[in-house]
Amino acid sequence: MCDPVSLTITGVVLAAASGGMTAYGQYQAGQSQNKYYRYLADQNEREAEAIQKTAEEQTSIIQSEAAQRAKELKGDVSRVKGAQKAAMAAMGLTGVTAEDILNDTANRAKLDETNIRYNADIQSWAVNKEANERAIALRNQSTLYRFAGKAAKRTAEINMTTTLLGTASSVAGGFGGMGSSKGSTVVGGRGGQVIDTQQYGRTWSPYKLY
Repeated sequence: MCDPVSLTITGVVLAAASGGMTAYGQYQAGQSQNKYYRYLADQNEREAEAIQKTAEEQTSIIQSEAAQRAKELKGDVSRVKGAQKAAMAAMGLTGVTAEDILNDTANRAKLDETNIRYNADIQSWAVNKEANERAIALRNQSTLYRFAGKAAKRTAEINMTTTLLGTASSVAGGFGGMGSSKGSTVVGGRGGQVIDTQQYGRTWSPYKLY
């Protein structure tokens, strides 16, 4: 049979090991949660950047297409004005009347060109507005993720410290309890008398007191 002291020491060692493992597990859990939240935050920030970059590309395409349509419109207007001049010359229309017709054609063309560019600007603004709103939402969520990660890490550190302190207290209590067994009362001696070893301060023996 194992003596009580050995059993006590074994129990204390096991308690210390168990507490250490628990504390380490809490620490690792906090680190893992923090790492996971940081991953989500980084992912959101990358997505926000991608959204804004895509919006810039779409805006560039919209403006390029508008510029191309405006250029084509000018070419069409030049051809129309040439045809009008030829028709009016054939009809004998000259002077103010012919000039008014050509000016009206030019003014209508300028209005159409302005509308093309205005519509392109509106589309570009809408694309950028939507992209910026989504990017802001993603970055705000990213900030919350980073805060949650730090909070999880901090909570794990507090739990780990609490566990270690509790383990230390249990270990100290275990070793302290070993000293309380020195003053035990035993039965024996001459005539089966009760001998208090704490009173005598010596180890009892059925043959003699040391």
